Amino acid sequence: MDQTTKSPKSFLVHENVTVRVTFTPLAKSADAKANETVLDVARRAGAPIGNSCGATGICARCRVRIVDGAEQLSPMTSIELRTLTRIGFDDGERLACQAAVFGDCEITTSYWG
Repeated sequence: MDQTTKSPKSFLVHENVTVRVTFTPLAKSADAKANETVLDVARRAGAPIGNSCGATGICARCRVRIVDGAEQLSPMTSIELRTLTRIGFDDGERLACQAAVFGDCEITTSYWG
């Protein structure tokens, strides 16, 4: 039996593999569920990430920097691209509410430091 399924974003999601998101420098981490966003995992881990738009991707308060594992996240959504283009962003930055987790990664923000 195949242990992978296709997600709506065309990534392979491994059903029986633990996917870990680490929040640096908070020393917090949590396992990601299938097709879950960085913001969802952060909430479960107790890692505070700002957000005021209800995870629609327009406020950009959940902007994070990917320390490691950027290739383990979904491609940017069109909403994310528009928002990050409007506000300006650095390489490696994503919106936590839009970035779905598909493999181990490490996340930080400017306000945790």
